[in-house]
Amino acid sequence: MSQEKALSLKDTVYKQIIEMICDGTLSPDSLITENQMIEHFKVSKSPVREALIQLCHDGILTSIPRCGYQIVRITRKSIRDLIELRLYLELSSLPSIMDHLNEEKIHALKELNRKRLLNHGTKTIWTAWNNNVIFHTTLTSYAENALVTKILEQALATCTRAYAQLYNVRGSIIASSKENFHDLIVCSLERHELYTAYEYLKKDILFMEEELLNTTILQPDNS
Repeated sequence: MSQEKALSLKDTVYKQIIEMICDGTLSPDSLITENQMIEHFKVSKSPVREALIQLCHDGILTSIPRCGYQIVRITRKSIRDLIELRLYLELSSLPSIMDHLNEEKIHALKELNRKRLLNHGTKTIWTAWNNNVIFHTTLTSYAENALVTKILEQALATCTRAYAQLYNVRGSIIASSKENFHDLIVCSLERHELYTAYEYLKKDILFMEEELLNTTILQPDNS
């Protein structure tokens, strides 16, 4: 097997394990073994092992000697840290976003919000969440700082796992309002009202913190 193909398989296994965690197929209490994953993905040991090692390195799994791997539960402190990171990244990017905005980018943001409303009555928790992730990463990308966008994507990936832990227990709870902070953020940016956009973006991010922390299934802080 070529090195390029092995890397591709490793990345595929890595992404699919994360998806299995997020959709509840793999619960935080379950043990994952190499043999189980080899059987599940029908691939050789090498890409599975490499994917599991990478998942441990990224803090998604923890290795339990002679037993296998277990999903790392997200703590309340880690949620607060993630929200603090998001506030720093996204709010500090707003002036640059405003500088780079044009009609095409405003239209793209409005289109994202329009699509959110189109499937309002039938959306699942995951379409709702994915809409949220796409909006925030798209908005931040307009600051034209690739490193900031990449770090935000990583932070939102961890938020996705926390969201999965939350909604796998609480069920399909989706805000029913036809207007949310995303619409207000875009409207403010279109009017060049930076402070107003800042306040709506902050409220939107903090709303997610409230949702994620208002549950008993997250691990308590160790401190």
